[in-house]
Amino acid sequence: MDAIVAITYRCNARCQMCNTWKYPTKPQEEIQPEHLESLPRLRFANITGGEPFLREDIEEFVKILKKKAKRIVISTNGYFTERIIEVAKKFPDVGIRISIEGLPESNDDLRKLKGGFEKGLRTLLALHRCGLKDIGFGITLSDRNILDLMELYEMAKMMDLEFATAAVHNSYYFHKLDNKIVRIEEFNRELDKLIKDMLRSPRPKNWFRAYFNYGLKNYVNGGKRLLPCKAGTNLFFVDPLGELRPCNGMEVSMGNLKEKEFGKLWESETANEIRRKVARCEKNCWMIGSVAPIMIEKIWIPLLWIMKQKAKLLLGKELSFEDVPKKSYR
Repeated sequence: MDAIVAITYRCNARCQMCNTWKYPTKPQEEIQPEHLESLPRLRFANITGGEPFLREDIEEFVKILKKKAKRIVISTNGYFTERIIEVAKKFPDVGIRISIEGLPESNDDLRKLKGGFEKGLRTLLALHRCGLKDIGFGITLSDRNILDLMELYEMAKMMDLEFATAAVHNSYYFHKLDNKIVRIEEFNRELDKLIKDMLRSPRPKNWFRAYFNYGLKNYVNGGKRLLPCKAGTNLFFVDPLGELRPCNGMEVSMGNLKEKEFGKLWESETANEIRRKVARCEKNCWMIGSVAPIMIEKIWIPLLWIMKQKAKLLLGKELSFEDVPKKSYR
């Protein structure tokens, strides 16, 4: 299984596409590291927030999750450089992903965080100097920053950093219901550029990222998920109050880890009913948290798509990704 663990909803940014910062958790209410002791063995764990580096005890969460997960990645806006570097030096095998929402003007406008782009870039450079291997940054695509996508991707390639993408979503987690994409043509054009470049990469990992971004294009155009969602089965989300949820898109809970151990909650009838709700869910979210585990489980689906596209390249044919429905809005 994979886990997403949000350790706080406090945040120093004021992002336009996410209102979590308007509803911060109180420190005395937040989950404590020991509440994660009952978690099972994990393939992957993502520590997130809010801004997770606002937790002074973030190292304690890392220590516990290292006993559980084969791989850990912390998602951050990169603002607290010194704190991030301190954690990275103590745990050099832990990944760091910094959210950069465009070039300087776009990023700082979207995040309402003065000097946010510069802070994020300086943190990336500092992590690189420390020799950390699993570092990178990601962008949440919206109408405001779609034209910055390829520039950021090129920057990631030049710096030999990992590059992640998402698109704006609406959910209780973001406290947003009005995120909307209207610049569909620009999205299709820029995502096509990204997908083609990733397919031409010598790195197989980028080929699978191309498939993810093909699915992201499909999501933006209003299509149904390319792969089934098994949140609550191969993925779970722990919120800062300790609620065990299938994902960060559905506001349902299997129970609270402060009150019961993971196993009892996971095997309960409440959990089974939530899994039935997930099977009926029509949100068609396409976020890496819920997509990555099912891509691994049903690897032949993205693999066949990749083989088809690579065959076109070998034959000198033009790559085209027009087989997704087109809508004027989402």
